[in-house]
Amino acid sequence: MSKLEEIDPRYRGAAIDTLVALVERGPLEDGDVPSKTGRNVLCELGLASKIIVKGQDGYQAATYEGREAYCEYFGQSDYINEATAFRKAKVAIISAKHRG
Repeated sequence: MSKLEEIDPRYRGAAIDTLVALVERGPLEDGDVPSKTGRNVLCELGLASKIIVKGQDGYQAATYEGREAYCEYFGQSDYINEATAFRKAKVAIISAKHRG
């Protein structure tokens, strides 16, 4: 079971959305994080960290452990680009089912 599946179901969606944003677009400023609650959960689990970027605080990024959780959750992949492709394909399939 991945660390993401261990998260309390009340916060899991927010944490997953936040991890996706951090892995695919990070590092992110506080205002650009999808969920501060999700970010806090990820930080507690070691999947994200608050960081400094070019002398400015208020940023967060995925950790290598967060990268591993992302890759495991979205396709049992060793590579971020593969996991991202699996994630996007799943979203496209679900979207097509709802349209059809």
